[in-house]
Amino acid sequence: MPGFIDVTGWTAEEVRRLGHADDDYEEPRKRYTPPAPQTFTADQVWACAAAAHRINEGYFKEDVWMHNATPPYRAKQANKTLVKEWLRTNNFVELTAADYSAGETYRNHFKSYTLLALKGGMNEFQTTAMKIAAKDQFTGRDMYDFSVVSCLPSVAERDQQQTAIKREIYHSESLAAAEGDTIVGELAVISCRYVAAYDKHRITGRMGDSFVDFYFAAPLEGVVKIKAKIKQHRGDKTTQLNYVKKVG
Repeated sequence: MPGFIDVTGWTAEEVRRLGHADDDYEEPRKRYTPPAPQTFTADQVWACAAAAHRINEGYFKEDVWMHNATPPYRAKQANKTLVKEWLRTNNFVELTAADYSAGETYRNHFKSYTLLALKGGMNEFQTTAMKIAAKDQFTGRDMYDFSVVSCLPSVAERDQQQTAIKREIYHSESLAAAEGDTIVGELAVISCRYVAAYDKHRITGRMGDSFVDFYFAAPLEGVVKIKAKIKQHRGDKTTQLNYVKKVG
């Protein structure tokens, strides 16, 4: 009969094998398509950076733990951790209207680096910051950019502070003492930054109408009375001190 196989004379095993002739057929496997990454606007990313800066009152590269407390606790969460967590969970409840405004201001600051680039005065970090500021959209894969942008509010504020100081220095006068002279007077600390290479703090401050800087073992803040020697007067009207001691 058409469509049937004559199995006359076949063994039981041969008949069994015939019934399983097409058992090795498999449906074609579908190619796996990974889900599309999350996308974020520049406004969201920069607002997250501004919010982290506001909450931490500055920038912290790593978490800050109070190990001497009982029990120990985390006092500050790293800015990049906050930013990445808000973006990963798509949860922006911590962000305020002021954060979005501040984020736009910070972003515009780094967009203005274009002028610096034209002068050829950009370092690698500044180039990276300018490129990130030029991006209008981010994805969940931009983890490095999220880490960088988390520190940029503090960089922008430091840039602005330095610009203001340079403007004041331009209108100031060099300290009225010769190189090698010993001076005693009140110092108004402008900035204090730890320099790991020297294991000391770089202090910048004002003495009267003059601007000075030096390295010091301990951090300084506010107004302190110091005794020091004039190491050198620079062409930009600033003065470098050495052998600095707190007095009084």
